[in-house]
Formats: sequence, structure tokens, C-alpha cells
Amino acid sequence: MKENLMKWINNIQQQDGVPPKDVIAFNFGIYEDEKGYRMYLVGSFEYDENDDDWAIIELPTKMHRYLSLPKELELQTWEEVLEYCANELKELEKEGKLNIPLFENVVAITIGFDDGDLIRIR
Repeated sequence: MKENLMKWINNIQQQDGVPPKDVIAFNFGIYEDEKGYRMYLVGSFEYDENDDDWAIIELPTKMHRYLSLPKELELQTWEEVLEYCANELKELEKEGKLNIPLFENVVAITIGFDDGDLIRIR
């Protein structure tokens, strides 16, 4: 899945360009709909490590900001899906693959289900 994540992230960067310097955090949101689990990416001008409400941001309107997660995850609990996705992103961060212009100025990258606690990646 890491390869698909990087293709998706690079496509977002290619389509949207580098965000303004005052975008200081990104959240990979996850939700489930009738087609399975999906992930989206949003940036924020705010970040508070003690209050996850900073990530309550208007959902993206551009479809390229959404990624359908692998079908095999549909059989997993939401907790297992979150853990799997967080681990994939943590590995990408550890490997330096998230050191791209899209995330250049951010102090935090997180992941979490809508209405749930966030896991910090950076």
C-alpha cells in the first residue's frame, strides 16, 4: 500500500502545487462508506497537539484528494484499518519519503478516523 500512498500523495502535490507557508499541519482522514474505507488529505493553518479539533476542517472538494483503501481492509475493524494505515505512513516518514515540498513547512502530520483520536506521524 505504501507505493499507492506515495503515488496518491505525489499526484496531490502535482495537481495542487506546494501549499502556502502558513499551512502548518496535514491530516489523513479516514472514513467508511458503502464502497469501503476511504482516505482524504487536508491541510490546516492551525495545529494543537493537545486538541484534535484542529483537524476538523471542511472536507476536500477535489476528487484527487481521496483514495480508496485496499478491498482486503473491508474485513478489518476500524481500529485495525487505522493501525495499518498509520504504520504505512510512519514507515514512509521514517524512510524520508514524506520529505517532499507538499509537507515542507508542516510541524505535524496526523491520521485518524473522522470523530476519533488522531495518531501523529510527524
